[in-house]
Amino acid sequence: MNNKLMGAFALAAALALPQLSQAAILAGTAGSNTVTDYSGAGLASFDLDLATFTPTTFSFVLEAGDLAGPLAFNALVRNLAGTALDEFSFSLNGIAFFAAGSVTPAFGTVGSTTSGAHTANVVFSAPEWAEFQFGNALGMPGAADWLLDTNGLRAGDTFTITAATVAAAEVPEPSTALLAMTALLGMAAAYKRKRG
Repeated sequence: MNNKLMGAFALAAALALPQLSQAAILAGTAGSNTVTDYSGAGLASFDLDLATFTPTTFSFVLEAGDLAGPLAFNALVRNLAGTALDEFSFSLNGIAFFAAGSVTPAFGTVGSTTSGAHTANVVFSAPEWAEFQFGNALGMPGAADWLLDTNGLRAGDTFTITAATVAAAEVPEPSTALLAMTALLGMAAAYKRKRG
């Protein structure tokens, strides 16, 4: 191979390498739920399929392309557990929220969304049975990604995102509640007769 050809090959390889390593990398997950990663340069993104309501932790490694400004963050959370969601939260470690984005449920209703430096919490006023977007995972008009603050971080730094859920409280059937109330009233009447 001549020197010009080798030089061109080396230049092409050098230009290609940075392109391959410019994205936030999902290094691993902990938990029993299924995860599909869609992260790219300047974006931490995933689908989370909730078969159970146990916490899931995502470990990311920052690359050079993630440090140009705030890192966009979005997730599509699918509820496959067969129980409605009342609350959902994302907690950060090693990075902080820079700006809040949108939360878009498929069928439920968001009652409130609160966020601090390291936690974002969504409370559904009407429970969500199907799925919701945290940020703009599906590219919908009017929706916005959440932003993570990369100021002071470097390529190779790591951070984690932990997703946690709260199931909808089960409301007892009227017959069960009535039976329990009747039993309590009967016990109170028996106690009163015994003391009286």
